[in-house]
Amino acid sequence: MEGVRTTAELLSSGLSAGRIRRLVRDGALCPLRPGVYASAATVTSLVRDARDEKARQAGGQLLRLAATLAVTSSRSAGSHRSAALVYGLGLVGRGAESVAEITRTPGGRGSRTGDLGVLVHIAALPAEHVGSYRGVLLTSVPRTVIDLARSLPFAQGVAVADSALHARLTSKSELAAVIAECPRWPGLQRAREVTAFSDARSESVLESLSRAVFRQAGLPPPDLQVQVGDDGEIIGRVDFL
Repeated sequence: MEGVRTTAELLSSGLSAGRIRRLVRDGALCPLRPGVYASAATVTSLVRDARDEKARQAGGQLLRLAATLAVTSSRSAGSHRSAALVYGLGLVGRGAESVAEITRTPGGRGSRTGDLGVLVHIAALPAEHVGSYRGVLLTSVPRTVIDLARSLPFAQGVAVADSALHARLTSKSELAAVIAECPRWPGLQRAREVTAFSDARSESVLESLSRAVFRQAGLPPPDLQVQVGDDGEIIGRVDFL
């Protein structure tokens, strides 16, 4: 990420250790973790000037991931709840903002991410499953949705999938493609069920959870009525009959 540098990078750019300490003291550099710093301008643009709390959490998580990946020598990417937080997907509950969750390819060496506040998953990262967001490697939206659908309870997985579909960040065909590429991964049957049940018309986490609870109770799901707004966009509304 532009504006995030390790101590080694700062030293190689010509700064002395003393100069780095002075920049930190003066507020020009902000420590993100031992040996990794962000410029004050980067922190301001991502966190301090964020439009709301959700954007601040996303910006803070992006910095946390950038710092974690900067000291990870093997191929890795921000993933799971961390990637979902950056993308603005419908996570249930709190706590994701305090942990950097990454996926590392099998057989990687020299990772320094086994510390407090970092959760490491070991899994393949096909090129089509990884993208760059403001210079930080993240699992793609469809891969992120499927990873969470595999690992979260059904209702929470539905909330994530619904939000991604509603925001048009992915499609059911893209979700199905990720499933097809990873046929033996744990939790894939649940991911198939989440994908099949997900609905782009669901407008909120509460609507998604309600639909999932109805399903798990063996009841018909609430009817998602379709309305069309003045701008021609489809509007979903749950009608509790």
